[in-house]
Formats: sequence, structure tokens, C-alpha cells
Amino acid sequence: HRRMSAASLRGLEARLIPADQREDDGMPDDEVVMHPVVPASSDDAPVVPNGTRPSTHLDRSVSGSGMSKREKWYTVGLLTLTAAMLYADQNLLAPNLSQAAEEFGFSEREKDVKLGGWLQLAFFVVGSPASLVIGWLADKPIPRTRLFFLTVLIGEGPCLATYWVETYWQLFAVRAMTGVAVGGCLPLLFSLCGDLFPPEERAYVASFLTIATGAGIALGQIMAGTVGPTYGWRLPFLLAAAPAICLAGVLYATVKEPERGSQEEAVRARREEVRRSERGGGHGRAGTYGSVGARRGDDEADMDADVDADVDSVGQRRADGTARRGRGDAKEKLPPGPGPGSPSARSDASASSAFSSEATRVEYGGKIDLAKLRRQLKIRSNLVILAQGLPGTVPWGMLNAYFVDYLHVQKGLSVEEGTAAVTLFGLGAVIGTVTGGIVGQRIYNSPGGRSRIALVMGVTTALGSLPGYYFLNASGYGPGDAWLYLSCLVGGILASVTPPNVRAVLLNVNPPETRGTMFAFYTQIDDVGKGAGPALVAGFIVEFGRRIAFNIAVSGWLLCGAILLCLYPFVDRDVENAQEAVREELDAEEAALNAATAEEGRT
Repeated sequence: HRRMSAASLRGLEARLIPADQREDDGMPDDEVVMHPVVPASSDDAPVVPNGTRPSTHLDRSVSGSGMSKREKWYTVGLLTLTAAMLYADQNLLAPNLSQAAEEFGFSEREKDVKLGGWLQLAFFVVGSPASLVIGWLADKPIPRTRLFFLTVLIGEGPCLATYWVETYWQLFAVRAMTGVAVGGCLPLLFSLCGDLFPPEERAYVASFLTIATGAGIALGQIMAGTVGPTYGWRLPFLLAAAPAICLAGVLYATVKEPERGSQEEAVRARREEVRRSERGGGHGRAGTYGSVGARRGDDEADMDADVDADVDSVGQRRADGTARRGRGDAKEKLPPGPGPGSPSARSDASASSAFSSEATRVEYGGKIDLAKLRRQLKIRSNLVILAQGLPGTVPWGMLNAYFVDYLHVQKGLSVEEGTAAVTLFGLGAVIGTVTGGIVGQRIYNSPGGRSRIALVMGVTTALGSLPGYYFLNASGYGPGDAWLYLSCLVGGILASVTPPNVRAVLLNVNPPETRGTMFAFYTQIDDVGKGAGPALVAGFIVEFGRRIAFNIAVSGWLLCGAILLCLYPFVDRDVENAQEAVREELDAEEAALNAATAEEGRT
């Protein structure tokens, strides 16, 4: 494809349209689609299906999702902030557990069971089915920005109401309902981002969203630990929920719904096919989607040459035969005809504008159904990605639940030193997520990169277990515990390369209308690992003791890496199959449109 710069477009406007007739349409200038400009009076002007001829009209439209890069990243920024605030309320009660237990009159055992166990269970028991339902709805022809706002409102409204609860069972009810927002947001986030960015950029975006979830949990705990002791355990829920609802409202009010499937390779190729066919006067697919072509370019000089050629051909067809084209300030005589303000000219321009915007529009109309869901659940890449989730999340659950206490009790470190080690592991996770997303996307975009990214994910995840074995089993960590801190930092980096890349692969091996549902399944496995991981480790502790149990947990990364390596033989084929499914959907829509047109012609 070749892109025409804004400067070239302005120059063309200056040569074709008088200054008093030009208008600024406010469209983004980074990508421009130029439709042929033909005088309304020309006998050679192509006739469109409704019998009108395109008038002298320069139409600019943003290709793909209909959003400029600035609008796309504005949308990602809002989604990232909202996700961070949603995940902030996941562990808000933990720093102030004793304060809440004292208010409700609970014993130590009741505190652990009712506040630590039952509330978390209710949170995921409601959030898990909500994720499946919302993921399915995200794949239906429903505006996802509206669905996202409603999901946040349903989940964060009860979180907001936590500030006014008076009994334990009221707290139980509102915490259960909050699971709707956390469980339902991930499928919607990635469904939207899959239609905002092409496969060549999705790992970049996935790294932002991955960081947002982890940063949100950390932010929530810091806020609760800072605000709760002074102002009470309820206020942090208010401070987390209110911004989330406001951000979701801003998203709904200011962000356009991205066109589903607009970033797929098959859809982009079909659009270009239509444009090239129409530009060359071809038929076939072009006859179905319209009769006005479009062309983009990366080389401004080449595009200028093409524009000059088009303008020359238009000038040769002018009625007075005197129009000549050049790169200077030469002016042309416009053909006689209706003035710019006349009703016929306005009608002609309106018809041309409507036709030129619709003619080359190739829309993807795929919709989720049970047959498609069953088909996607048989895709090998999907099965591998779902299978790696459980062993890959168990080590994270162990580290979050037990690591600080293990370093304090078994290794003799202070709580502050243990907290510093966990903090460095978290810092490494941020570095690994960002670096993994950037480097992983570049590898994916290179020739043969789809298969190589499976090797990168598998190897880095497996290597992430090695620092874990060290800091769990070493008898000493050197001067100032330097080797402990270094191993935690390196372990966090290695263990965090996979998440943004595996989510990008999950986007790429599924057609657009199935991504919400597949990410809902992915969320289920992830939540089971995070929730059941500590319980599983607790069983190992009872059977083998802490050190062996934690080594078994860290070995989950070895198993996860081995499973990810299984993607290597077929991930490339599954990506191609997903695009083939998109092409088949487009062909079916085209056939249906042709049949409807033929039927209308007979009647």
C-alpha cells in the first residue's frame, strides 16, 4: 500500500477545487483515501448504480477502524486506567482485615474464614460466570463501549455501596456483585483492542493492559494500607469505585465503537482488492462493493505522479478541452454547468459523497454462534494457551501468599527485607511485560516470527523457575542479600515475557466474533490458577513442608514453558486459518448481497 501525505492532499485540493468551495472536514490526516475526481458534466464519467454521475468531489476517509492513531491510543489509555481502577478493588480489604473483623465482632478464626475465604470465593463465584456471559455478549452485534460501561456500573456500583454497609451479609452481597466488573472487563478489553490494532501491533497494546491489572492490585493495596488505618476500612472502596465508574462513563461518551474485523489482514486485503479493481475498471468483487476505487501510498512522490496522471486524464475529458495540469500555480477553467450553490450541484455532490463513502466499504459481519464456538475450542493453539494457564499461575499465587513470610520465618530476614524482595520481583515483572511486549511483537512481525514467538515464550517461562529455585533453596544470599534481590528481579523479568505475547497470539488465532468468548475462557483458567494455587500449595505444605511445597509450585513455570513450546508446530497455520475463516465470512456476505440484489432486480 502507498500512503498519501496531508501535504499532497492539500495540493490536490488547491488544483481541483476553488478556495471558496473547499472545506475542512476535520478528518485525521495520517491516512487518506482518495476517490477519483470526475467532472459532473463529462460524458465519460462512470455511471454509478443509482444512475447519477460522481461530481467534482474530493472525499477523505480514515481507512480501517475509522480512528486516527491519536484516537486509538486515547482509547487504550482510557481502557488501561479503567482496568487499573477495576483491579484496584480486588484485595482492598486485606490490609484492614483485622479492623473489619473487630467491627463485626469476629474471632480470629471467623476473620480468616469469613473475611479472607468466603468473600474471595463469592467474588470469583459470581465473576466467573459473569465473564462467560459478558464475553459471549461482546461477540454479538452490541456496542462494546456501552456494554463495558454497563459492566463497570453493575460491578462498581456495589463496590461504591460498600462504604454504607452495616452487616457482614451486606458486605458479602456487594463484594460478590463486584466480581461482575473484574470478571467481565478482560474479554471486553481485548475484544475492543483486537479491532483497534492490526496483528503487527497487538502485543504492544497487550503489554499496557497486562501492566494495568497488576498495577491496579498493587495500587489498591497501597491505598487501603495508607487510608484505611486513619479513615476506616470502608473509604478505600469509595476511592476505587468512583474513578472507575467515571472513567467508564467518559469512555462511553467519547470513544467511537471500532468496526469489528476492520484490522484483520483478510478484510484489509479485500478492501485493497476492491479499490485496485475499481481503479482499473474491473468488475467481480468490485461490482459487489461499488464502483469507485481508492488507493493509498507510502511514497509521496509516486502518489504525486499518480495524481498528476489522474488530473491530466480528467482535464482531457473536460468539455472546453483547455484544462491543463501542472505543479505550479496555473489555474484552470471550470466546465460550464450548475454553480456550487445550485440545487442540482448540491444534489450531485451529496449523491457522490454518499456513494463514494459506501462504495468501497467492505464490512465484516461475522457473529458468534455455538458452531463457531465449538470450532474454536478445537483449535490447537487455543487448547495450548488454555492448558498453560493453570501451571503458569500457581507460582504467582504462592509468591503473593507466602513468599514474604517464608523469607522471614525460614530464612531469618526481616519483614521489610522480605517485602523489598517481593517488590523487586514485581518491578522485574513490569520490566518483563514491557520488554516482552516490544521485543515479542518485533519477533512476531519478522519472517517466520509467528512460530519463533512460541519458542521465546516457552524458553523464558521455563527459565523463570531457575531464580525461584535459587532463592527458595540457598542458605545465604551474599552481602546485603544482594543475590536474593538480583534473583527476584531477574525472575520477575523472565516470568513476565509471556503474558502480553500469549494474549496477542490468542487474539490472532481467533476470528473477531469469537475473541470475547475465548478470552472469557482464558480468564476462567487464569482465575482458577490464582484462586486455587494457594490452596493447592497449602496441601503440599501439609504433606511435604514449606520448602518442598514451594519448589513444586515454582516448577509450574517449567511445565508451563513446556506446554507453550507445543505452539511451535501449528501457531502459524492457526493464524492463517483464522484469516481464512474471515475470508469465508466475507465471501458468504458477498454471495448473500448478490442474491439479494438479483432478487430485487427481478422484482
